[in-house]
Amino acid sequence: MSYRFIPQLADEEIRLRQEEGLRRTVRRAWNSPQYSSKLRACGLESDGAIGLDDLSRLPTVDVDDLREGYPLPLLCVPPAEVVRVHASSGTTGKRKILAYTAADVETFNLQMARCYELAGLTAEDRMQIAVGYGLWTAGVGFQGGSEKMGMLTVPVGPGNLEMHLQLLQDLESTCFGATASMALLLAEEVERAGLGERLKLRKMICGSEARSEKMRLTIESKLGLEGCYDIAGMTEMYGPGTAIDCDAHDGLHYWADLFIIEVLDPVTLQPVPEGEVGEMVVTSLCKEAVPLLRYRTHDLCRLLPG
Repeated sequence: MSYRFIPQLADEEIRLRQEEGLRRTVRRAWNSPQYSSKLRACGLESDGAIGLDDLSRLPTVDVDDLREGYPLPLLCVPPAEVVRVHASSGTTGKRKILAYTAADVETFNLQMARCYELAGLTAEDRMQIAVGYGLWTAGVGFQGGSEKMGMLTVPVGPGNLEMHLQLLQDLESTCFGATASMALLLAEEVERAGLGERLKLRKMICGSEARSEKMRLTIESKLGLEGCYDIAGMTEMYGPGTAIDCDAHDGLHYWADLFIIEVLDPVTLQPVPEGEVGEMVVTSLCKEAVPLLRYRTHDLCRLLPG
């Protein structure tokens, strides 16, 4: 398969991009009073040289820093350059509001387009969206990536199963983006109503919820799909599209030219051996408004060798 949006990079090229992106991110971070105080506390100077080998010298940040800087935390650009904000869902207290420049929005669209491409979609496909819109990143992320791919996009939003079923038939949508529970509900209703022969659906992209292998296979079977894929993301990392699984369904692929992901012991903050579970700590390489410097997600994950 030839790719339009996914770069084919050798390991050395990835490392070079990560070196350049890390230096760019640190330079940008000095524009933020929150970041600059943390950098100085680590003994760093604004004109100092930084490389990948210096990653462990950099300070960590987490959700407390986002709440402390409310309403525009860790902002590294003038407010006039901010074109959009999103906020995370499901948190207590003040919302985590993340700012975006125009370039950030474009990168957000790019990472979503890459996910669609990895799932085997093309500009000839038609994407119907059943995830939420508003402050949440999901809906606008699914839509922006779909439009960047050149797909006909049907932005319905969550719920409203009757409308979704009608538009799936009338517009002949070939891909459906939803939570796993919404996808399963749709599959069960299509089977109950005997609509399978009337649909052109061939792919499903599911996110926001944990999904078992049994659920994936059930959705694929009931809808007669070529594939159902698990997409991942978080507001701090633009939104959905940070990672997606492929046809092997054996873990998620993330974009190493956009983020450095460390897996650390959550107590000592030292790297765990490859393949072992630890806390995901993220450094962004292209974010402008709110770059991430070793952002502690407090999520557990592991890097799968190979």
